[in-house]
Amino acid sequence: MNHQEKQSLKSEKMKKLIVTLIVMLVPVLFYAQGAFDKFNDIDDVAVIVVDKSMIDLAKEMKVGKSEQDMVTKFTEGLDNLKVYSTEVKKYKKQLKAAVKDYLRDNNMKTLVSVKDDGEEVKVYAKQTSSDTLDEVLVFVDGGDGDETLVVTFTGKVKL
Repeated sequence: MNHQEKQSLKSEKMKKLIVTLIVMLVPVLFYAQGAFDKFNDIDDVAVIVVDKSMIDLAKEMKVGKSEQDMVTKFTEGLDNLKVYSTEVKKYKKQLKAAVKDYLRDNNMKTLVSVKDDGEEVKVYAKQTSSDTLDEVLVFVDGGDGDETLVVTFTGKVKL
């Protein structure tokens, strides 16, 4: 086997490896973006999605200097914000299960956990450096009578 044939064989193996890796990673990438999308078309679940262009508009709001600084700092690296809310017991359970699965699969750490009078609030984050959050998930379990709420922020949020 000559040198050119060896190079061709290495190139083919590398292409197969790259294709295999892409095929393995695609479901993970889509899952991360679509874990809660199944709730988008359910009438009893309120959904709010704020994308990058709308977030950028928030920076243009005319408010006081200190408020503007706070809005700019928070929204600077934010890519999107999603809110899912329901008071229907069936969907509250489904949201809770979806959050549990998402946290397990995405290696998020608990930042804050508060339990008071039957309500529970938990804030989770995925952090790649000591001063940057890549994703924040807030889960509010209102208990039997109140609504359950999931809020997700994605992007690069500086602390």
